[in-house]
Parts: sequence; C-alpha cells; structure tokens
Amino acid sequence: MLVGLNVSPIQSASRQNRGPRSIVAFGDSLTTGAGASSPDHAYPAIASLLFDPPRKIVNRGTGGQTSTQIAARQGGVLLRLAVQGQHPRNLFPHTRDWMHEFDTGTINGLTHQLVQTGLDDTGLPYGDIRIHGTATAPYTDIGRQIYGSIAGNYQVEPQSSWSVRGEAQLIGGSTNGVLGFHLLLIQADESGGYINEIASPLFQLEGSRNAVYGTGTAVHSFIRSTFLLNVVSGSAVDITLRIFPGQFEAGPEPTPLELTPGDSLIPAYHPSFSRTYGFDSSEEGWTPRVQDGHSTPVRAEGGSLIVQNDDAGILHGCELALAAIPEGKFIRVAFDLAFISGSAAVHVGGAQSPGGSWATTTMDGNPTWIASRGGRYEMVFVSGNSDFGNATCGAIAFASSGSVVTWSLDNVVIEWSDESPQVPVTYRSVDVLYDSGSHMGTIFGTLSGLEGTIATDADGNWTFTRSTPGDGVAVPYGSIFTPDARISPRGDIQWIWVGRNNADSPETVIGDIAAMTARLIAGRYLVGSILPAAGDSPQLIQSILEINQALATLYAEHYVDLHAALLSSGNSTLEDQQDTAAGLVPRSLRYDGIHLNDQGYALVASRWRAATLAMGW
Repeated sequence: MLVGLNVSPIQSASRQNRGPRSIVAFGDSLTTGAGASSPDHAYPAIASLLFDPPRKIVNRGTGGQTSTQIAARQGGVLLRLAVQGQHPRNLFPHTRDWMHEFDTGTINGLTHQLVQTGLDDTGLPYGDIRIHGTATAPYTDIGRQIYGSIAGNYQVEPQSSWSVRGEAQLIGGSTNGVLGFHLLLIQADESGGYINEIASPLFQLEGSRNAVYGTGTAVHSFIRSTFLLNVVSGSAVDITLRIFPGQFEAGPEPTPLELTPGDSLIPAYHPSFSRTYGFDSSEEGWTPRVQDGHSTPVRAEGGSLIVQNDDAGILHGCELALAAIPEGKFIRVAFDLAFISGSAAVHVGGAQSPGGSWATTTMDGNPTWIASRGGRYEMVFVSGNSDFGNATCGAIAFASSGSVVTWSLDNVVIEWSDESPQVPVTYRSVDVLYDSGSHMGTIFGTLSGLEGTIATDADGNWTFTRSTPGDGVAVPYGSIFTPDARISPRGDIQWIWVGRNNADSPETVIGDIAAMTARLIAGRYLVGSILPAAGDSPQLIQSILEINQALATLYAEHYVDLHAALLSSGNSTLEDQQDTAAGLVPRSLRYDGIHLNDQGYALVASRWRAATLAMGW
C-alpha cells in the first residue's frame, strides 16, 4: 500500500499551469560545447529546440572541471571557505591546511617533491618533502614550494622585533651532502629583495622531531621567512624531511601557535550612496560614451540596457555621470552581463567625468576590471587613479575596443563607501572557479547567512563580496558557501554529465554523482555515461567502463548511455569502424580526441531529450 503518495496520472492544476519543466545541464567542456561550430550547437542549446514546445535549458558546463568541482557548483558537495582575518598574528597563511597546495619543482638542481601529508597525534598537520638531485648551488629554498606567500615580503616598521619558530624531523634518506636545515628570518629594502638574515635557527637532523626558535630586529622595511637547506655544491643529495607548520609573528617572544586561516569576519559595510538600475522603462541616466567623435548606440529594451559597439572602435560603450566620489572611497559595481552578438573584453571602471580618463584603481593596481563572459559580476574599486592624474571619480563606464559587439546590462548596482564590501578568501575546499585551465568565474550564493559573490583573479586569488549593507558577520573556518538556490536546484530537471576529467578516481566520481542526485529531492535527474578519449590509456578506459557499469546499475532508468548511442552511430568508413571496435566514439562524430562535433552533439541532445520524455517529465 502506498501511503501519502499521489500516483494519479492526472496532474494538479498548478502543475498543468506551469508549462514544460525547465532543465539545468551540469557538466564539463562536453556540456559547454567545446568542438562545436558555435554555442548554438552545444548539446543543451540543440536539445532545447527538440522539445515541443521548446524548453529552457540552462547550460552549467565548465571546461576542465572534475566531478568534485561540478558537484560543488551544483551544491551536492559542500564548498567550505575561510576569509582573511583583520589582524592575523601568524603571518604563515596556511598552517591549518599545511601543504594543501605544493608546487613540485627543481631549485638549484634539487627537486622538491611532496611525498605525503598527515596529522600528528594532536591533529597538527605535516608534510613529508623529499629533496633529491645534484646540487648546483650551496642552498635550495624549500619555502617556495610550500607556498608562494610563505616567501613573500611583508612591509614592516624599521626597528621592529620579529620571531619565527617551527618543527621538523629527518625521516628518510641521508644527510650526505647536507650542511644544515634552517628556518630563516630575512630582511630587505624592497618587496622580493634580500639584504641579510636576522635570524637563522638550525634544525637538528638526527632523526627526532625538534623545534627551533629565532628572533631578530628588522632595520629595513621588508621581512619574510622561509625554510632553507644548505648543501655542498656539486654533491648528490637525497633527504626526506617532515616539516610541521610554524609561526612567523611580530614581537621578540613566541606565542602559542595560531592555526591559519582561522575564524574571521566579513567586515561591516554601510554605503554612503546606493542605487540599482533595472532599465524597465528607460536608460535611467545612462548615456552613450562619446569617444573620438563617435557616440555608441545605447537603448533600454526589454528590461535591459543594450549597448552596441557598431564600428569596433576604441573604448566605445556606455557610462553614467555621478557626483564626484572623493579619493580613496570604495566603489562597488555589480551587474548582469549578456553578449547578444559577437564577443569582447568589456572594461569596467570609473572615469574622471563622462568621456574622461580613468579615475579608479583595482586591487591589482589597474584602472579597470574586465568582463569577457556573460554572467553576474561584482567589482570593487578605489576612487582615484594617480597614473591618470585623477583624484576623484565622476562617472562609471563600460567600454569595449576593437570588435563589433552588442551586449546587455541589467540589475546594475552602484555604491560607494568608506568601507570595502570585499574580503579575501584564504581557504576553499574545492576550486570551483576554474575553467579550461584558467582561473576565472564568479558564483553568487550565501556565506554565514550573508548573500554575496565569490570571484577569482587570473592567479587564483579569491574574494567574497557582500551584496547587502550591514554589520560585520562572523565566518568560522570552513564555513559553508551555498550556491544561489536560484541557480543550482531551480531547474525542475537536472542533466548530470560529469567525471570525464577525474575518471581515474572512480570512487570519487561515483560519490560526487551520488551527492548531486541526493540534492534533488524530487528525483528529477538523469546521469550520462562518461566518454573515453582517443588518447586514454588502457587502464583509464577500463576505469571509465567500470564507472559506467556502476552508474547503470545505480541509476537504472535515470541513466543515459551516451557512449553506447555514439558507438552505434558511426558510419561505414574504416576509421569509424576501428574506433567502434576500440570502444571509442567514432571520429566522424568527434572534433578531436574527446570533444564532439556538431553531429555528435546533436546525437547527444536527442538522447537526453528522449530519456527525459521517457521519464514522463
């Protein structure tokens, strides 16, 4: 007997009135449509038109992402963050997630390799580093591999006291060719420079874990700390060291170890000026940017501001005149950007006046931020730009150069304040802001109950920008960032096609997909099979086969065997027949070794549609 379950084929009136269910497609570059002749030939775009009537399908593909990264964007895998403290005592920035990132490399002939990480009996993390090779200099700097920021110079007051401490242990190899292992305090008169060492305590490398401590007075303006292995130049070295997190702090005496990043705070934010522009009936004060005598076509249409660089001119776009914003104020600009035709890098920044030169500065020291993809953006500037000789900002401008392009703006928010709405993110459990080998993107969501946007720069440095004013909000280490509910579960149906980029970790892939499907309480989802690539090893192809078999068993009618559909759709050419025999997608359906062509994506789109209709959705 079914209790509390409506099994009637007759839908409720509210369901009937809603119309066709929308769909969100989560995936990697196969979902974005890499290899297709245009975005219109990505499989979600094709599939939307195969339904009658056409359905809205949101493409949430991001190139190069693993199943874990995609699941974190979707919300099935938790994304945990920490933000920068106001005044961290320990200047080593990652003692809590010690060696969570490690750049294997060779310095002065010696290769630094992270062998393993672990925790001691008290829960303190450590990393085991093997240093081996033939030394071409009398030292090798291990700190560069642990963290770039561990060797970054901090600007300090001359004559200030500093201390450093740490623990290490010899656990493998030998000390042949090794003269000593030091924890250094280094001073300099410029960022990245070197004058001398003001402290250099020496670790004992006899096999037991030992702690060292050193202190010194900085007489110059910059100071840093790092780990240095002194060796005999020309000697063969092979040694493995267990290195524990240390503490680098102001003052002549050590204090208890502070794990970083730690609990922190999203700062208070109370803007002096705030306005939102929705363009429902007019341009609301936004005007064409006049550059070199040309006025860019700008109009309000359909609740958006349409901007057209119609002659591929330089810095053509739109702008809004403002009362002069004093120098040093923080300016927040948030907006939705969509490209209607063409593509371009849209520069966003403040100008001295409409049509004037740039009058803002970004955290990178540039006058503008760049938006080159559609989506929601949050940007923060400081008013004034000394390079252009402008102390105040009197306009906000959006401009592109060198290409014929039409874009739209909507939900534009402009604010300025004495306080910044933005805080650096110092820890993330999953790097979701990564696309096709580059750090990029933004995600709107909620952190510690506060709405805002996480964003990254090209170097992978994240920020969180709060969207609303208010007092400071506490952010314990590892707080959950929840992607916007209007993005992740808003589709009545989700198509999940993930795992290609980490198919060598089958348990992870299967677990991530389970987390994604568990998030969808209504159970309206489909899971696509993973495709092998022409260059895959036999071991990887076998792993993909086993994952697909597991997915077919776990998800039954929710499983869409895209691999089988493609295998059975090759032509009679020798090349296609060879691919089919090898279990590969026939090359007549491929753009390259893995990505599909228009014909291949059309076939995939038809299978997703058929499976959706077969479920009665």
